[in-house]
Amino acid sequence: MFDIVTRAQAVLLRSLGEALAIVQQQTGISQGQIRNLHNNTKARGWQPGTPLTSAHVGDKPRSGRPVNITKHVEQSVVDAVTNDRYGHEIS
Repeated sequence: MFDIVTRAQAVLLRSLGEALAIVQQQTGISQGQIRNLHNNTKARGWQPGTPLTSAHVGDKPRSGRPVNITKHVEQSVVDAVTNDRYGHEIS
């Protein structure tokens, strides 16, 4: 996956009328990915000539189980890392 700046560069170059091959050469993104990125950016509400924001070219939310760590569990992990087995602080 490419970083957000590279994706924004590809979208802007493509919207300025650059050929897919030139955009691919400058960014390293394949032509199919550039096409999809440009279409997805438009689907997210971006119109050429308007400011391009991270909401337009950012990553989509990922599926999967959200992390559920309570403060108590987090503190016990920190204590286990910062203290030895006798409870003395590691320097």
